[in-house]
Amino acid sequence: MSHIKHLLQQLKHRAFLARTDVQKIHQARRLRQDPEFAQQLQNVQEHFELPALPHVSGIWAVAMVKNEQDVIIDSIEHLYAQGIDQILVVDNLSTDSTYAMLQDLSQKYPLIVGKDHEPAYYQSAKMTILSDLALAHGAQWVVPFDADEFWYGTDGSLSQVLKENSSGSRILQASIYNQFPQPDGTWLIDTQAHHDVKVAFKPTKHSIVQMGNHAVLRSGVPELEKLMIIHRPWRSLEQFIRKIRQGARSLELTNLPQELGYHWRVLGESSDAELEELWNKLVTGQEVPEVVAWRPKGKLTTLATKTPQSWSEVSEVLS
Repeated sequence: MSHIKHLLQQLKHRAFLARTDVQKIHQARRLRQDPEFAQQLQNVQEHFELPALPHVSGIWAVAMVKNEQDVIIDSIEHLYAQGIDQILVVDNLSTDSTYAMLQDLSQKYPLIVGKDHEPAYYQSAKMTILSDLALAHGAQWVVPFDADEFWYGTDGSLSQVLKENSSGSRILQASIYNQFPQPDGTWLIDTQAHHDVKVAFKPTKHSIVQMGNHAVLRSGVPELEKLMIIHRPWRSLEQFIRKIRQGARSLELTNLPQELGYHWRVLGESSDAELEELWNKLVTGQEVPEVVAWRPKGKLTTLATKTPQSWSEVSEVLS
């Protein structure tokens, strides 16, 4: 009897997951047909300037970047070292050397560089279009990344974990561990994971990457613990102030709900002097307001190298 009960529970759970999958697919289709979001998608496509894309079967990493010259080289080289098959990046009106650096990197790595001429912060629409392009050109997995993120697999490289994926999951969540600079130039990593996650996923023609790359609207139950990220949100006082200012300005150009990007909006109202005070508190381990979303949560510790080659080097100091 216990065996029959267990079998019935399994069948009931599978039926629940099947219904949930159908609901997600319908939700994604409805959102793509929603006039406002559909207009965002169309507008983004019209403002993208891209070269011809090659057909590459495998793992694609996609990103939109702006003024990331201090980190973009390390970010792209790390993805390549993790076995990514193709990288697609659009530069969003950078005023520093980011675009030129990306062009140089494209001569050495499987990197396609385009331009994003839309100043408004329609991140979900932009990342969704990049995912669509990746799918149309051979992507079996999509990794939506930010320039300040360094992705890892917990049991092997990022590409090994995605390609081997023995559980058959279609969405893998990545835990985020923030890394912060210190006044003496060293970097410390927070031993407590951030409350948000990021996702890598198998793309479909209905998939929608949601705001912040924290989730994807598609069928499948997200699985945790297979992917990890070292995140460097704040890297210098100048970058701290610039990122807050450009984030707030880009959101002002949208008609997105006020709760989306709330931390950019609130911090954007601060003066340079107030932001400098926040920065000094961040790098000296003092408490900062919750509106500073990327802030230390737990004990800070050092790593043997700033950018480890594998997650095993990180897990040693987190335990």
